[in-house]
Amino acid sequence: MWEHEQDGSASAAAQQEREASPPEETPQPDLWLWLPQVVPQALWKCWAIGIASAVGFLGLLSAWHFAEQASAAGSVPGDLLAPFLNRLLLGSGAVAWLIAGQLCCLAWWVRSRSRVDYGGRFYAWGWTAAGFFTASLLCLTDAHRLIASLVSWSVAGSVADSAGMTALWLLPLLVAGLVLWANLGAEFRNDFASRVLHSVGALCALTLIGLELWNARTGNAEDWEFVSRLLLASLQWCHLMSVWLHVRHVVHVSADPPTLSASGWLLAWRYGPGRAASWLSEKATTKSVEPVAESIDDTVLAVGKKQLREADGSSKEVRIDEAEPTPKGPTRRTRETAKK
Repeated sequence: MWEHEQDGSASAAAQQEREASPPEETPQPDLWLWLPQVVPQALWKCWAIGIASAVGFLGLLSAWHFAEQASAAGSVPGDLLAPFLNRLLLGSGAVAWLIAGQLCCLAWWVRSRSRVDYGGRFYAWGWTAAGFFTASLLCLTDAHRLIASLVSWSVAGSVADSAGMTALWLLPLLVAGLVLWANLGAEFRNDFASRVLHSVGALCALTLIGLELWNARTGNAEDWEFVSRLLLASLQWCHLMSVWLHVRHVVHVSADPPTLSASGWLLAWRYGPGRAASWLSEKATTKSVEPVAESIDDTVLAVGKKQLREADGSSKEVRIDEAEPTPKGPTRRTRETAKK
């Protein structure tokens, strides 16, 4: 009876302690947002977002073009709307670069959780994000043109050469763009849609560069300004969509780094000009090698004559056997010795 009362009092005390203690908190994720809720898994949803952004770009570009034509015709509303739409178009492009940079940071964070990325290849996404942030800043401020003008004025003493100024800001951006293109191309190997958009963006960029150089040479920038803006908007949209689709890939498909298989360009070089260059190099090396006498401890070995000459002048014939092939074939050192 006494034991039964003790058990009842102990269980009642434990129940009171459980009621008095605060409820246990569930563990929170690393981010305040759950990525599968933010990044849609269905591919059509990603493309719907991309089509909506493309319609916005095209709408702003068409409105700006009509406002410019109205302003050239002497319309007062055109004069008022053209500068506003120009700033809005530049701002939308800068926002596209900025969102692409933020998506690169998100891909960087997800890729850093991979357990097979032993080489730390996810760091490339950090440099890519920095490149997109820089492009956003340049799109808003035109700082690249200002820097080119300052360099031209400090070197040549004038800013009258528009072609030279265009080359001053275009060539550094071309080199940086090639580095960015190579990094993204290596990361998009397992994502077909991102690779296609990446290639289309590169084609738009090369066409835009050629058009800018042509306009600077001929001075007809106003005639081709709409085409330049269209190519720039296409480039921004392609980069934004390629990164957006790859973020879906790393979140829902795999966060592991892509396989580093040999690309088509590398194979074409390896079996084409690369093989010819290596053959010419080996041929030139073989012709330049001559028999050289090596002296070791007052002993001279005449290579190729199979004769050992002592320091006192006497000589004797020796036999030099050929290298025996190993089961896996002769090594490089053995082949060089046999060639000598």
